[in-house]
Amino acid sequence: MLPVIIVFLLYPFASSLRAEDKQPFSHALFDQVLSTYVNAQGQVDYMGLTQDRKNLDAYIDSLRATSPNSSPQRFKNAQHALAYWINAYNATVLRGVIDAYPITSVKDIKLFNGFFNRMDWVIGGEAMTLDHLENQIIRPQFKDPRIHFVVNCGAESCPELEARAFDGETLNERLDAATHNFANNDKHFYLKDDKLYLSKILDWYGQDFETWFPSDRNNPDTHPTLINYFLPYVSSETTQRLISPSIKIEFSEYNWALNDQKRP
Repeated sequence: MLPVIIVFLLYPFASSLRAEDKQPFSHALFDQVLSTYVNAQGQVDYMGLTQDRKNLDAYIDSLRATSPNSSPQRFKNAQHALAYWINAYNATVLRGVIDAYPITSVKDIKLFNGFFNRMDWVIGGEAMTLDHLENQIIRPQFKDPRIHFVVNCGAESCPELEARAFDGETLNERLDAATHNFANNDKHFYLKDDKLYLSKILDWYGQDFETWFPSDRNNPDTHPTLINYFLPYVSSETTQRLISPSIKIEFSEYNWALNDQKRP
């Protein structure tokens, strides 16, 4: 009779685990972190977050246990999976910064490249670096150049970190909004006379905007170009200037200073 009793006692526990594994993955904890510690300019109150890190730590723990790779049934579609990976990248950067804080740049963490290329994080049971997360999962699996305007590396020259987590239901609209904001922000996209000054990100990843140019969008040239990708996101006046054959592109220097909120 003893084996029967053991099975009976374990059955409800096993049943509850299966039910939990079917629940959609929640980003609520990370949403609380962002809404509390990120301002309208995308700067982070790292000092405050360092002193109140329980929600971020709990969210990082949830990432360690579950991902679209380890538990695909918890992600409705590819949009929900991509939202997860973007949040995972941004949350992991925040965790890496507060673990090393106070610092003035992500370059101060693990001799800079170590932070992105040699520091392992466990996500969905897999050990991976931030470089692996961006360049082996987010970019090649989803092939959407707009991700470059929402993943945030903790530097001033990064596109601004948003004060809310991403979710699959609104991801496409928010990626479009982020691209529009980027193309209309002089910090990243600045047109003066016949020169277009662009973020260094577009130098590093410019090929993404040509290779993954949307197939359903009209393209002015036979071969998609970096400039053509942004035409739907700028004014008609700017469009006319951008399609001029005399336009020249220059890439701005990247500012690696920490995107920390300024204090008196």
